Amino acid sequence: MKFMLLIMNGDPENPPIKETDYPAIFAQFQKVTAELQAQGKFLHSARLRPETRTVRAGRDGNRTVTDGPFLETKEMVGGYFMIECPSEAEALEWAKKLPPFFNFQARQVWEM
Repeated sequence: MKFMLLIMNGDPENPPIKETDYPAIFAQFQKVTAELQAQGKFLHSARLRPETRTVRAGRDGNRTVTDGPFLETKEMVGGYFMIECPSEAEALEWAKKLPPFFNFQARQVWEM
């Protein structure tokens, strides 16, 4: 089964990220990526690029432009890991290995 681990940031209950935290954060992401690759479970990962605005297309064809990188929300998706593993329980275990500065969601991917 394929799972997307959504990396959520912006939760005020998480520890604040300081500039000095970034090397450890990136090292932890790299470590987990290497472990996933070694076990043949890594498919893809990416960070969502922060832009100055987001354009949302509605079903009616109208476009909504929002200032900031994402739609207005308290938490926002900052990136993801796409992994392959046999169960949601295992996907959640992988999510627990990611840096503690973020919240994560493990969502099974339904291929279309």
